[in-house]
This record gives sequence, C-alpha cells and structure tokens, in this order.
Amino acid sequence: MEQDPVGWVSSGDVSLPRKAVLKLIVVGEGGVGKTTLIHRYLTGNYLDQRMTVGSGFATRDIEVEGVVITLAIWDFAGEQRFRFLMPHYCRGALGCILAFDLTRLTTFYHLDEWLKIVRENTENIPIILVGTKADVPSTQRQDGQQYAELNGLAGYLETSSKDGINVIETFNNIANLMWSRLTTSEPVSIGASTP
Repeated sequence: MEQDPVGWVSSGDVSLPRKAVLKLIVVGEGGVGKTTLIHRYLTGNYLDQRMTVGSGFATRDIEVEGVVITLAIWDFAGEQRFRFLMPHYCRGALGCILAFDLTRLTTFYHLDEWLKIVRENTENIPIILVGTKADVPSTQRQDGQQYAELNGLAGYLETSSKDGINVIETFNNIANLMWSRLTTSEPVSIGASTP
C-alpha cells in the first residue's frame, strides 16, 4: 500500500483515508434529550442538561472498517426561534440523528417538520430515528419503527441517556451508515432496537 501526502492509503484501484472527519447532525424538538444523549456518548456519564441555546459542537474518534473516523457532532437547539439557522447547519452533513421524546407526543408529531428541513438541505444522507427517555414509563408511546419505515429512514432505536441504553449503538450505527454511504453511495439500514 502507498500513502499520498494528504493521508490517503492506496490499494489497487481503491483509495481510502487513514482518518476521515464526518459531520453528524442531531436534530429534534427542544427538550427531547439531544444534548444529554451526546454527553452520555462522549463521557459515559449522565448529565441532567438544560436546553441548548443555538448549537453545540463536539468530536469523537472511532474506528470503522480499520479507518479512524472523527465524528464531528453538531447539536442543534430545537426551539422555533433558531429554525432559520437550520439550512446552514445542515450543509456538509453526512448523517443525521432525528430525535423525539418517547414521553412527549408533541415531539413525535413534529418529526415531519424536522425531516423536511434535513432532507431539503442535505444530499440523501442516512437518518436514524431515535426515541429518547426509554427509561421513563409512558403509556403514550408512538410507533417509531413504523414512522422510520414509512419515511425511508435508515433505522430506529430507543435510547436512555440516564441508563445508557442504546447510546453507543446509536452513534456506532450512524457512523457505519455514514461510512457506507461515503464509500459506496448506498447506505444500508439497521434493525429496530428497543430496550
């Protein structure tokens, strides 16, 4: 294998980066637990978080198929007053976590609006639907799996930042889908996972 000056490894007809930076956006209504989910993923700890003002940014290196990938994770505030920023925020994204709160039906009902914004401002990126707060009992749960299938999303997971349920799996799955799209232009779907 040969390496060129920008860090790409060449093997025959295929060139792959030794390290890639992939932009991941995390979107959904305010208060659904996006920032807490990201914090749990980055630190392994639960943090009862206040709402994000504007946006937040963090990175984490992971390995996918022998390549070190830096996930550049963009956390966007869910309040209406920040929506005008969304088209700019979506630029260059290679994947999306679309989150709703399993215990608040209104956050599920607003998924169409978030999905429309993401799809209008990205180029056919993989999107995973995530139901947050799976640790909280609720009789009003909506069928996230059905929503994901009807809307052509790459998968559905239910998570709990408090208990750590499906947090790492969520980010590993989206990273694999993003890498798949980048290297093959055809992302694969993941199965549903509930606690």
